Amino acid sequence: MAKKESKAKQRVNEFTEQLDNVFLAGLGAFANAQKMGTETFESLVKDGEKFRKEASKKTEKLIDDVQDSVREMRDDAESRAEGLLDRVRDRSKLTKLQSAFDKRVADAMDRMNVPSKNDIDKINKKLDKILRGIEPKAKKPAAKKAPAKKAVVKKAPAAKPAASTTKAA
Repeated sequence: MAKKESKAKQRVNEFTEQLDNVFLAGLGAFANAQKMGTETFESLVKDGEKFRKEASKKTEKLIDDVQDSVREMRDDAESRAEGLLDRVRDRSKLTKLQSAFDKRVADAMDRMNVPSKNDIDKINKKLDKILRGIEPKAKKPAAKKAPAKKAVVKKAPAAKPAASTTKAA
């Protein structure tokens, strides 16, 4: 029986040894998984940092492109505004040039005794006054002619119109 007990002890020892090996293998697998997990984690962290850097670069490039576009639009607007201001300034210079030219021409014509538009307008106003003064007098003989036409319709007294013309004279 001692053999049986020693065989049983031997089997228990083998079983215990196998259990020990399984336990150690499990611990080894756990250690290996932990090691690989740490490496995987570190690898993921590195990939995340790379992604962040690339995203930052792309974002900065996009921001720079937007800023460049805004600058170009601002520069274009400024150049258009300057062009408009230049046109306005040129027109004011042109107006000054025209007024100086007009003044010099007027001075030259004045020296040559050529009447100006104002002089001609004054003369025209005076002529209008004179013509208005003459026209009512001219209308009175015309008014006399109108009754004379009525007299022509009455043609019977032929001697009377001759007498009336002498009275008017």
